[in-house]
Amino acid sequence: MPGWTAPPTRRELLLVLVSVTIFVIAYNADTTLSLLGFSVRPYSPFASVRDAPIGPDGRKPAGYRDALEDEIFGTWDWEADHIAGIKDAEELRVVGKSGEGESYLHGVGLTGEQALWLQGVGEGKYVTDARLGKTTINQEFARWGEEVPKTKVVFHEPGFTILENVSMAFGTFFLVTDDPSSMPTPDALGSSLINHADPPRDIDWQVLPFANAHPKLGGYGGRMHGNTLVSYDDTTDGLTLLTLQLLYSRWNFLSSFSEPPARLILPAVPTYSDPKPPDPYDGTPPRQRSTVGVHPMTLKAAYPRLAGTMFHEDFDDFVGLGTPVLIERLVVVDRSASARAGLSDAPWARLFTSQRDVIRQDWFEDVRRTMWSFLGMEDAKAPGKEVTYLSRQNEGPRMSAKDHESLIRELKKLGVTVHVVDETTTWLEHMNAVVRSSVIVGVTGDHLTDAAFLLPSTHSALVELFPSSAFNSDWLTVVGSMGHGYVAFQDTKKIDLTALPPTSRPSRLGEIKIDATAVARAVQEQLSHH
Repeated sequence: MPGWTAPPTRRELLLVLVSVTIFVIAYNADTTLSLLGFSVRPYSPFASVRDAPIGPDGRKPAGYRDALEDEIFGTWDWEADHIAGIKDAEELRVVGKSGEGESYLHGVGLTGEQALWLQGVGEGKYVTDARLGKTTINQEFARWGEEVPKTKVVFHEPGFTILENVSMAFGTFFLVTDDPSSMPTPDALGSSLINHADPPRDIDWQVLPFANAHPKLGGYGGRMHGNTLVSYDDTTDGLTLLTLQLLYSRWNFLSSFSEPPARLILPAVPTYSDPKPPDPYDGTPPRQRSTVGVHPMTLKAAYPRLAGTMFHEDFDDFVGLGTPVLIERLVVVDRSASARAGLSDAPWARLFTSQRDVIRQDWFEDVRRTMWSFLGMEDAKAPGKEVTYLSRQNEGPRMSAKDHESLIRELKKLGVTVHVVDETTTWLEHMNAVVRSSVIVGVTGDHLTDAAFLLPSTHSALVELFPSSAFNSDWLTVVGSMGHGYVAFQDTKKIDLTALPPTSRPSRLGEIKIDATAVARAVQEQLSHH
């Protein structure tokens, strides 16, 4: 009998070869069947009673699941053709940390805004949401051949226009049409980027006959989907965004579908407001960015879908592309165009006055609700009788230190919660105070834009304080269109809103003198309205 070290016999080699062949065939068959969704394990004589088939959702059937599987995969319901959620497991985890599982799951509040991928988890499916985008990368480019998309005028008043299918190329906005006489004149659309008081040049705006469109623009280009807000003004202030929002809401009123703005373009405003530093620049001190009229965080919280603001330098980038970009919808405001049409004192207000009879008081409601949701206050209820004093003692027009302290003291005597917000207050504290208040008090200035976020009620109002040398009805116009009350003082004198003083906009405002008792009394009257 041969020893263990003897070479294998022919019989032994055949046995090994047959065994390996059977194993390979069986393994591949089992793997193939598993990939096809069929498991042979339950039919194996070696399978235990705990083995179970895998369902189409990738889990064991309900009767075979244990606590470990529920912990790993969750207990969500599965629906064909939808991405399944993780409602119970994820909600329990979040509740353990924040105590507010549902608000997290529905994308509400600070945590939820950072987790929009959980939209619809509560329903067990992922919902299509406008904020998350509805286009693919293959839809960002278009070929139209000789059929260049024609421009449609949705709404127009001098300086305030809504257009669809606007071609932007070489730094010029082109309005393509079969009938040039049906289009607004360039003078009523915008202004020169060189001298904003002048009408636009041909390289700023053009009405392009359809027959000339293909030779000029070519047969293909990029696409900007959604709503593009454009302020053609060379400066911005607290009214810039509000005016754009009013015009944009006009389209919402005319349209059956509401879609948030996708981008903001300020082609005449530089990225930085300070002089260009010497070269090389080491970053000290930090450069001052141009403002859009509101705090940067306010813009991001109120318009979370905005990809950002494009300034003059960003707009210039499109000049050298050599390829047009088709803008789906352009909402454009130009105060100089409005002024040239006969409203020179307050050109921004043309839309507020001409559309007074059709403006709905809830035209800012979508933005307001977005801000409330961002602050974790989605279920906005009528605020309590709280007052916010927007103090600007460290910059801009201000009152004396004595009057400042006196005003705070008199407001606190009213027996209501008084928030004193100044330049050192964090943005989050600032906005939380504003949205919880019924009345806002402050000296005249762009910071009064915050009054737009008040919830309209019988008590809501803005109290604006002017020096004796100045007055304008800007904020009276804005808050009045929203349904808020308005009170104004010119130094110590309360202004009669039926007989307004003449408009005066001095470049520098002197110290504001106030009667703190009279201001507090006016606030009390607003809080007492029924």
